[in-house]
Amino acid sequence: MDIGNRITGILSPIAERRKVEIVGITYKREGPAMVLRILLDKADGITLDECGQVNKELSKLLDKGNIIDEYYILEVSSPGLDRLMKTEKDFEQVLGKNVKVTTYAPIDSKNVFIGKLLGIGSSTIVIEDNEGISTEIPREKIAKARLEITL
Repeated sequence: MDIGNRITGILSPIAERRKVEIVGITYKREGPAMVLRILLDKADGITLDECGQVNKELSKLLDKGNIIDEYYILEVSSPGLDRLMKTEKDFEQVLGKNVKVTTYAPIDSKNVFIGKLLGIGSSTIVIEDNEGISTEIPREKIAKARLEITL
């Protein structure tokens, strides 16, 4: 069993009990050390304190079970406001908000779309730009999709 599956098995009950969603788990070398990065979120956002609590609890279980037998750094954090949207749930959470979508191939001679996410279909999304023009984008053509942060 790979390390990601083992971590998921240990982390899932913690996440469920604390009512947080596991957004991502990576374990890779960064500089001289391995880094186990856990990204968590919840509908109304996750706090730094909540990340810290999960970090402490997970760290104890990993040490107790001797799951990782080399030096590593554990990071538990939020994916951030500008995280990549990949799943149906990711798109549903930003419905009605401004997004930036980049496509693998041009659609209507464009491959970057910025506007309000108006709709989510089984295989497409619909974005309306600031001029009121709606574009239907097939999901298989989406290279990147993020919430558009405006300051």
